[in-house]
Amino acid sequence: MRSDQADIYREVIIDHGRHPYNLRKLENATWAAEGADVPCGKQLTIHLELTDGRINDIAFQGSGGAISQTCASLMSTVLTGKSGEEALAQFGDVHAMLTEESDGEVDLTRLGSLAALSGVSEFPMWVKCATLAGTHFEAPSTTMTPRGPGSSRG
Repeated sequence: MRSDQADIYREVIIDHGRHPYNLRKLENATWAAEGADVPCGKQLTIHLELTDGRINDIAFQGSGGAISQTCASLMSTVLTGKSGEEALAQFGDVHAMLTEESDGEVDLTRLGSLAALSGVSEFPMWVKCATLAGTHFEAPSTTMTPRGPGSSRG
């Protein structure tokens, strides 16, 4: 990775870490999922508003480290407007990028701002933090079945 590219990615991560986007409760959520990484003290609730098979709005609430909060923030901005299949493919690419599954074959330009997380793969103990939000986006993306605001899955 080029130095200027690494600097841009670092700035994106710092921005989302300090000022997470969509860190709120989504009042009109049609789907919600809760998850936690108990040993690390991370808790995350993802709220989606689905309209005609697309993610119309995303919000999240929770506590945890900068990486888990940053990833949830980034995913909330990138996945808005996507279909369930598109969101699932996007998370699959992120997961592959962060694990040994990719062998460097993930197209970072296709990931948009989520490519900023590419450096996390150098710190295996942070991969679980970075994928916590994604595993919860994955569940609704596979079914896209609307659920009530109090529903929970994942």
